[in-house]
Amino acid sequence: MVRTLVLVRHGKAEKAPDDSPDLYRELTPDGRHALEIAYPRTFSLLEDYDDVNVWSSPAIRAMQTAQVVANVLGVDGIEVDQTLYDQNVDAIFAQISTTSEDTVVIVGHVPSLDAIASRLLGMTIRLNKGAALALELPQPEAAAEGEVATPAPASLLWFVDGPKPSVWGSLVSIEGEVTASAGELAASAERFFSNPDDTDALCDFRMAVRRLRSLVSFLSPWESKKQAERADKILRNLLDATARLRGIDIFSQTVDDLVEAGELGENSLLPVACAHERKLERSSFMELVRKKGLVKKLDALVEELSSFRWKKSVLARGLSEEDLRSRFDEELDALDQALFGLDLSSANAVYDARRDAKELHYVANRLGVVLGDERAQMSQYMDEIQRDLGALCNARTNATLADEFRHSPRFRGVRADLGVAGRDQSEVVSAIVSGMKRREASDEAAEEGALSEEAPAADAAEVESTAPTEDATTETPVE
Repeated sequence: MVRTLVLVRHGKAEKAPDDSPDLYRELTPDGRHALEIAYPRTFSLLEDYDDVNVWSSPAIRAMQTAQVVANVLGVDGIEVDQTLYDQNVDAIFAQISTTSEDTVVIVGHVPSLDAIASRLLGMTIRLNKGAALALELPQPEAAAEGEVATPAPASLLWFVDGPKPSVWGSLVSIEGEVTASAGELAASAERFFSNPDDTDALCDFRMAVRRLRSLVSFLSPWESKKQAERADKILRNLLDATARLRGIDIFSQTVDDLVEAGELGENSLLPVACAHERKLERSSFMELVRKKGLVKKLDALVEELSSFRWKKSVLARGLSEEDLRSRFDEELDALDQALFGLDLSSANAVYDARRDAKELHYVANRLGVVLGDERAQMSQYMDEIQRDLGALCNARTNATLADEFRHSPRFRGVRADLGVAGRDQSEVVSAIVSGMKRREASDEAAEEGALSEEAPAADAAEVESTAPTEDATTETPVE
């Protein structure tokens, strides 16, 4: 005879498509996540785990909920009962009264669960999705022949309302984006490492590394500290290891452009010297990859991030969209402050600003679903900023490489051409800096002009607002 009865309404479920039966509706990802987080605490209220049986409606959403319950309680099997889906209250009471099982958890639907709880407690009960209500049942009174035996009035042991899936919805969305980003990195890494001579593959690989690193960095306040530090170290090492190789590719492309523009002769040997330098750097890079085991470390990181590790506090309370938006706004404010009066003559300051703009671009693009449309649209703005600053960074790097190569014996025969390339890129730096300064001054002047034009109108509006009108009334409008 059942002594302890626990009634559980299934968790948040997806809406059934028009051509799909109700029976096949599944829990939403955030609904399942909410139950997995909440139920260990909920079912710890059961005093005895040794003799627990779980009954479930055959509906997929109920069986998935029942499986979460069973996992928490260590129950091996789930008893599927069509009566629970049919919501035949009398038939359910009959089974409760006749079973020999001591503790039963029933996972089903409303209104039958509400009706059972209300009848047993003598008051109106409403179970929200995912809610659990535990009752202590006395021995039922004997039923007359042909009647259903209804258990005697029960005692309420405990009641826990269903968890709110919304606070875990962000976690589910973010985990999906991190997994997708890690998968993209794995694919780009396979392409690059299989053919390190492919300059496009290197560019795509570095972008994939930056995207994933941006996500991990943005999420650092809420993720496992060890995971964040390990991910940042591996991804930073990959960027550092490929930086020079990528720099040579950018310089080589600039040299090709100068040849095409006629700034360098068609027979210039500088492109050949650059290609030889890239081969040497590629060999050094691949040796570094082998010694440090970077490929294995990257594979392990991708596997680790497929099960993103949140801090315990986040798993306990969830993560709201407002938390994420506040974090994004803080990062955006910091970038705005860095851009205001940015010292364009400082290579480090420009590089840092570009990096931060690029990271915010990736975050806004990737997490737009939880950040909202307004912040997601900032992705294009951030991309424009980092492109302008990127052109300046690339020109400075090219000028630096041209000067470095002029002092290398491997470039002995092309030093004159390196001088042409270096001067060209120095001029590009000056032109970009001058253009950005003029644009900044123009924007400031336009903003000051707009403010001066708005001031009289604002004063007039202020005077007008203080003047009484014939229709003025002190009554409060009805909403």
